[in-house]
Formats: sequence, structure tokens, C-alpha cells
Amino acid sequence: MAKYKKLGETLVYKSKLVELYEDHLELPDGRQVVYDLLKHSGGAAVLPVDEEGRLVLIRQYRNSVDQEVYEIPAGLREPEDHTGEICARRELEEETGYHAEHLEFIAQAYGIIGFSNEKTDIYLAEHLVRCERHLDPDENIEIYRFSLKEALEMIQRKEIIDAKTIIAILYYHMKQQEEE
Repeated sequence: MAKYKKLGETLVYKSKLVELYEDHLELPDGRQVVYDLLKHSGGAAVLPVDEEGRLVLIRQYRNSVDQEVYEIPAGLREPEDHTGEICARRELEEETGYHAEHLEFIAQAYGIIGFSNEKTDIYLAEHLVRCERHLDPDENIEIYRFSLKEALEMIQRKEIIDAKTIIAILYYHMKQQEEE
């Protein structure tokens, strides 16, 4: 594949969560173009599975789609998070009140790869132990438990629309099929 050459970036907008750049590139044929580039610190997400094999999902309002959605616990990577696992463990405890004795890395996903570098590390959490829940001040999160079958049906009915959640559930489904 021919090479693209990065010529530079111009910061257009900066918020507490993202930075928007004009990304100046030279195409393989020599033409120069400007793409939008949304930079983001990334995050981690975790699919908790309880002792009865139920998937622990959260439901919260998301302004980007103006509705409440089912998701797996997730959050932004903080500067002190040396790994996605640290972030995933923190978010699991904060949002659900569970600690996982077993955490398995299952996927890395770029949600909108066409113009953003936001990367999410996704984990599977098993052998859950109750602990104290610490919601952020602006979070209003409800906890739900679903069987794998119910979660797969919710994906089909488009009741679960979050990409990282769909990836995690489908991974868990494949894992369960392999173990049968």
C-alpha cells in the first residue's frame, strides 16, 4: 500500500475531553488534503458476569443520542492509569459496586476510526465480589442483569446500541460456544 505523509496538525478546538485538529496530509499521489482529527485519551470498558452467569449492564442517559442506553461499565483513561486494566477495574467498582477477581482482556476497539483516535480496551470480569459503589457526581446509573440470550435478543431488537457493549457481548457469546 502506498504511503501517506503527515504534514502537520492545526488545533481548532480544545475541551476537557477532546481536541479537534485539522490534520494536514500528503496523499500517495502527491496531492495535499486536510482531514478532521478528533484526539481523545481513550478509555476502558468491562463486561461483568455474575455468579449466575448473568451479564451486568448499566443504563444511563447519553446526550449524544438523547436517550438512555444499556452499556457495559466504561470510563476515560486518567493520566495515572498505566494500563486499561486499571481503568476498567476502577470503572467496574465505581459504576456497579463490584470488584473482579478475574479480569480478562478481550478486545481493543476504535469507535469512530474514520476521524478519531479514541481507543477502548475491553475486558471480561468474572468472579465478582461486592464492594462500595462510587458514582461520579454527574452520573445517574441503574444496574441491570440479563442472561446472555436476553442480551443477544436486545442487540437484535436494537435495544443495545453501544458498540463496545455489542463487541463485549458477542465475544462472551463466542467464548461460551467454545466451552460447550
